Amino acid sequence: MGIWGFIKVFSDIKSKNDDEVKRRDRIDKATKIVEEKHEEWDKGLSDIYAERNAIVKQYNSRLDEQDAKIQQLLSMLCMTLRAQDAILEALVEQGIGNGEIKSMHKELKDFILDQVQ
Repeated sequence: MGIWGFIKVFSDIKSKNDDEVKRRDRIDKATKIVEEKHEEWDKGLSDIYAERNAIVKQYNSRLDEQDAKIQQLLSMLCMTLRAQDAILEALVEQGIGNGEIKSMHKELKDFILDQVQ
C-alpha cells in the first residue's frame, strides 16, 4: 500500500507539472504572437486613425459648404422680401390695388420687423 500511495502522489505531482508546463507554453506562444505582430497592429491602428481623420475633414468641409450655401440662400430670400416690400409699398402709395395689397404690405412689414428684432 505504501508504494501505491507513493505512485499516486508522484502521479499527481507529474500531472500538475504537465498542466503548468502546458499553461506556460500557451503563455509563451501568446507572448511571441504579440511581439511579432505588435508593429503590424500598431500600423493598422494608425491607418484607422488616419482614415478617420480624413473622413472627419471631408465631413467638416461638406458642412462648411452647406453652411455657405444656406447663408447665400438666406441672403437671397432677404433680398426678395425687401424687393417685395418695396413693390407693395409703391403700389400702396400710388393707390393701386385693393385692401389685400395694403394688408399684405402690412403683414410683410410686420414679419420683417419681427425677424429683424
